[in-house]
Amino acid sequence: MVFYAWGEGRLLILLLAIGISAWGFSYLIVRTRFKKLVIYVAVIAYIMVLVYYKYLGFIISNFIFAGLGGLSKLTFVMPIGVSFFSFQAISYVLDVYRKNENYERNPVYVMLYITMFPQLISGPLVRYSQMAQQLKSRSFDFERFTEGIRRFIIGLAKKVLIANPLGLLVAEIMKTEIHLVGPSVAWVGIIAFTLQLYFDFSGYTDMAIGVGKMIGFELPENFNYPYISRSITEFWRRWHMTLSGWLRDYVFMPLSLNMRRWRRAGVSLSLLITFTLCGIWHSPGWNFLIWGAVHGLFLGAEQLFLGKYLSKLKALSIFYTLLIVTTSFVFVCVKDTHQALSYLAVMLSPAGIKALGPEAFLGNQHIALIILGIVLCIPLPEITIFKKKNLLYAMQVVGLFFLMIIFLLSAMAITSETYNPFLYFKF
Repeated sequence: MVFYAWGEGRLLILLLAIGISAWGFSYLIVRTRFKKLVIYVAVIAYIMVLVYYKYLGFIISNFIFAGLGGLSKLTFVMPIGVSFFSFQAISYVLDVYRKNENYERNPVYVMLYITMFPQLISGPLVRYSQMAQQLKSRSFDFERFTEGIRRFIIGLAKKVLIANPLGLLVAEIMKTEIHLVGPSVAWVGIIAFTLQLYFDFSGYTDMAIGVGKMIGFELPENFNYPYISRSITEFWRRWHMTLSGWLRDYVFMPLSLNMRRWRRAGVSLSLLITFTLCGIWHSPGWNFLIWGAVHGLFLGAEQLFLGKYLSKLKALSIFYTLLIVTTSFVFVCVKDTHQALSYLAVMLSPAGIKALGPEAFLGNQHIALIILGIVLCIPLPEITIFKKKNLLYAMQVVGLFFLMIIFLLSAMAITSETYNPFLYFKF
């Protein structure tokens, strides 16, 4: 709480209110006859918190754009992590209501769950059932502590040695006037952003899991090599897995049950609605709504007919998935819809006379980082020879030396760079 107050000041009160109210709503669900009324009030209350801090300014701006008079633009300070701790509060009260989770009598444990330090700001999203036993019985484990340090260093290196330099390349391309950007440069820019976002967010997740291990907690994994997916359906089983699971259990399943009479069409429509909401959850704006809707459309199409063809195409299906994921990230990368459409047009058009080539932006460092990033996105096969006892100790020594090197390089990079927060902070 001290750490959160350091960054957010008085908005700590909101975090405390979310935690205390989550326990209070669960108490009322268990103790009163008006369970359905309480759960409606709880879910609406948490959604309204998100609407007020995250979406009200966007809604009013659209009313003004539509010509509705008497309104003025509003600017809000969005509390860091509000999307994550609000969703965790919703999952807890819903699980108590559904009897998937036992009511926790001690409010302190619910508060600890909502304010869980390592993952408070950007996830991974956790359920109370995953943390309850760990909160109540936790002991120091030296092996887990050292594994936490290793995981933290890897996450730090992903962020400052790969994501940040790629981010500088992306920024340089994106700030160039669009008529000067050729298609090859546009593709380089969005591929670099695709890698930047993965290493930025998975780096944060590694650091969160590492800190969790150091203080005695096992947090869930959030990524599983998403860029080797053979469909958009598989992509969302590998990308931001805790959010995908949350959306499945608390949005998609209720929607699909209500639309079950429409069979596959109902499932497809439920996916479209769920992932459009997923896009809006990430950030208020038409770009994110379109990004979510694009994924929802392809998820629905895969349920209806596309999935059976993709299962037969093998390598081509990976290309299909990467093409959809990469091109849709244009809406995440740029500021507005007009800019996104202009950028996509450049990607799919022949080069103009004045267009710059990749050599105007790419240095040897960038090429090496892109190649390294692509290699690290692919699971490497295990080499059985290194499992032999006589080589195991040598590999451990080499691994420790490698960790020390990348930690020192990361520390040097941090001291030489200006403030560069994780991309998911703004989501």
